[in-house]
Amino acid sequence: MIVFWFFTSGSDAMGYSLMFLWIILPVTTFVVSIVIGKNDFWEKGKWAFTLFFGVMYMLAEYGTFKMANNIAFDKLNAPDWGMIVGGAIISAIGMLIGSLFNKKRNKQKKQDL
Repeated sequence: MIVFWFFTSGSDAMGYSLMFLWIILPVTTFVVSIVIGKNDFWEKGKWAFTLFFGVMYMLAEYGTFKMANNIAFDKLNAPDWGMIVGGAIISAIGMLIGSLFNKKRNKQKKQDL
């Protein structure tokens, strides 16, 4: 959000959207979710983080483009709650992959013993 508010102009909106909202944020959400799942952080509670990542995905868009629209037209737009689902799905896929890696690693450790 700092990049959006301090280092972009109106003509940079498409580039910002593609780079941050469609590439960087989803990829980092996916990778961090894999790490959480692979290392089994917070055991079963780790799945609650999919909702957290979903909310952060929605807030990234709301805190940039929607807020700029709110300011420009002096009105209050509601957040797009459907974006939570998109971010949560990206996170859940990463979490599932990480959990499968963890399960495979634990199975291999048991066989080695």
